[in-house]
Amino acid sequence: RHGSILLMVLVAIILMALTTSSYLLLMRNEHRAARYSGNHLQAEMLSQSGVDYLRLLLAQTTAEIEQQGGVLNNPDLLQDLLVIDDESDSSRGRFTVVAPEMIGGHYQNLRYGLENESAKLNLNTLLVEEDSSFSMSETITPQERLLLIPGMNEEVVDAILDWLDEDDSPRAYGVEASYYQNLTPPYRPNNGPLAHLDELLMIQGVTPELLYGVDANRNYVVDADEQPRGALEQLDNSNGQLNRGWSAYLTVHSLEKNVTPEGDLKIDVNAEDLETLHRDLEKVLGAAEANFIIAFRQYGPASGSASGEATSAEGALPDFTKEAKTPIESLLDLIDATVSIEAKEKEPAKNITSPWKDNASSYQRGFSDLLDVATVDQAERTAGRININQASRPVLLTIPEMTEKLADQILDRRDRAVDLAVGEQRHPVWLVAEGLMTREEFKPMLPWVTTGGDVYSGQIVGFFDAGTAQDRIEVILDRSGTQEDMGSPARLLSWHNLSSLGPGFSLSVLSALVDPDR
Repeated sequence: RHGSILLMVLVAIILMALTTSSYLLLMRNEHRAARYSGNHLQAEMLSQSGVDYLRLLLAQTTAEIEQQGGVLNNPDLLQDLLVIDDESDSSRGRFTVVAPEMIGGHYQNLRYGLENESAKLNLNTLLVEEDSSFSMSETITPQERLLLIPGMNEEVVDAILDWLDEDDSPRAYGVEASYYQNLTPPYRPNNGPLAHLDELLMIQGVTPELLYGVDANRNYVVDADEQPRGALEQLDNSNGQLNRGWSAYLTVHSLEKNVTPEGDLKIDVNAEDLETLHRDLEKVLGAAEANFIIAFRQYGPASGSASGEATSAEGALPDFTKEAKTPIESLLDLIDATVSIEAKEKEPAKNITSPWKDNASSYQRGFSDLLDVATVDQAERTAGRININQASRPVLLTIPEMTEKLADQILDRRDRAVDLAVGEQRHPVWLVAEGLMTREEFKPMLPWVTTGGDVYSGQIVGFFDAGTAQDRIEVILDRSGTQEDMGSPARLLSWHNLSSLGPGFSLSVLSALVDPDR
């Protein structure tokens, strides 16, 4: 009997120990969960700090950004940005901005920078004339342009164009409202511009695999466990063209502002007030250039062999009482042009030759200076032009007048990190300056190409110097606001949290300050 009491005491002690142990284990797990949740919440705040940082960075002028090394690939500006300083590695928080790298016209690996959306084909401009300088091409149709994107077929192309156009008549291989209304649940096609690239997933034939490719976790590399799936299994991806799917080649957000590298509005050479026009041009270009443009507006280009006394543009003082009769359709029309001024009382007829010549030196210097500050287009912003310095090979081929030979020459000769304020390839006319095209061949292509663009995308990753807490977001930012918005933070067009796809990047990739063996 006395032994049974001892046994009961031992059982009670064991039960109390188990209860206490369970309670302590529960509290430890709760503590870990709270710490885990807190760390991930802080990581979210780190990535959000990256958004605010980019918005302010892109609010600067092109010249100011280029002075800091640009945003294409700039680890000093976009990697390891410290937000929370702390003695503990696990509490020291940073963010890094990453975008896909391109080698030989195809995407491979990553870089520390942003991606220019003008390096992609803008779906929303395929069927729309954005302004007088951006018109439908007679050499390539919207269907043909889309079919040049890897993995596209006629059924998907026509379905996309039917979704974009305003009518309800399906194309040869497309579908309209009647098809979508028979789905479960039913819905109607947009019959207008796409708001986001993900909207393509509502279109017949478009799958997540086709849109986002083999790279399921979107870390810009194909990991060992990422294999072709769905529609990708039937497509050749031996050269990696569909690692990122169609998202690598298509956009709905390419825009660029018609301003100088310093952020000022460009001078409209077709302005009606010639005296003010001359004063503005002379201030930024010089007397000869301003005189010639005014004379060209007043008299037009001479046809054939002009008779008259050869006069330098610098000495040809304009008569502002004479009205302008000739609009300048393209600044290229000023190259090697001659203007004949009829004889007046006590003054013989004069021939004024253009200060801009059809040679490499003129294109790279004087004519590029003209393109920096002058325009024939009064539109404040232009959508849909393709950046020839940053576009992939498939996107280059979608440009009207483009050939495979020319695309390969561009890939071989271009400077992707060109300084957009002073670089020799800061304007598309470098194709003529370097002999890849003649001026006559280049002129029909001019409305479709650019070397700029003011909408950028990229991933922002918030992380700590130690630990697993990480937050990834994908953003699209627009710095093409109106002149009244000058200096305001860039507009956030899109925000997607990618953390559900997994960390994606190791600490050694995100930070140059972390031990690679960690």
